[in-house]
Order: sequence, then C-alpha cells, then structure tokens
Amino acid sequence: MRKIKSLAVAGALISGLTVVANAAPAHADTLRNVYYSSSDCYRYGDYGVQNHMWTWYRCDYQYNLWFLWSVP
Repeated sequence: MRKIKSLAVAGALISGLTVVANAAPAHADTLRNVYYSSSDCYRYGDYGVQNHMWTWYRCDYQYNLWFLWSVP
C-alpha cells in the first residue's frame, strides 16, 4: 500500500510539473533588432511577415532609435 501511495504522489508531481513547464505566455513579444530609421524597421518587419518569420510586428520609437518587436 505504501508503494502505491508513493507512486501516486510521484505521478501527480510529475504531471503537475509538466503542466507548469508547458505554460508559456500566449503572445510574448521578442525584440528582433534596433534601427536608426523608421523605413529600415518597417521594411524588415514586412520582410519577416512575407517570409513567415513572424505573424505580425511593431516598430517603437525610443531613445532616437527604432525597435522592431514581433511574435514568432
């Protein structure tokens, strides 16, 4: 009986860890690159969408630079 209880506890622990390990944010933005001009940022963002590197992107202007963010 003790062995069965230990196996049940171990199985529950492993299945719980599997669920936690697979849980990830649905839409985590990833920084792809940093550009000096907006045209370069948008050009490469469009290139990534057309070549199925990501589904969408956005270019943010901060600190006199353009940051390309996307979701893989």
